[in-house]
Amino acid sequence: MPTDTYAVINKQLEIVSYRRHQLIIICGQTCSGILQGYASASNIPYVNLSLELSKALLEIPVSLRWRKVGPIVDQIIKEQDSNIICFDHLELLFHPQLHQDPMRLLENISRNTTIIAGWNGSYENGTLTYAAPGHQEFRSYTELEASIITVE
Repeated sequence: MPTDTYAVINKQLEIVSYRRHQLIIICGQTCSGILQGYASASNIPYVNLSLELSKALLEIPVSLRWRKVGPIVDQIIKEQDSNIICFDHLELLFHPQLHQDPMRLLENISRNTTIIAGWNGSYENGTLTYAAPGHQEFRSYTELEASIITVE
């Protein structure tokens, strides 16, 4: 039930406020719906990161795009004018051509702004993964400075 998940998110918001990285990952197949609902119910900005990032990268030559991802994400955050932001659809961050480490990027931006991010992957036995092993976008993280909330 979403309201139970919303209560868990609210509790995690209290906890992460005391951490260096104020990052909450909502992990699972239904993370987008939950994140959209929570953002709407809590009046928190909701950003489709892949959409906004792709719009900003269109005019940048392919060979330079990887350098611009961080500054563009910083600008997207600045435009929201909020201490808490919900980022959904992180898929573009995993594109090999952009040479990004999505988790490190999320951790870095969560130093000054609380980020609640939808992660369309899995979290099992202390390991957060995206895509399947062998896939070009596969990522696996075991040492996280984030709160993880798994949803079905």
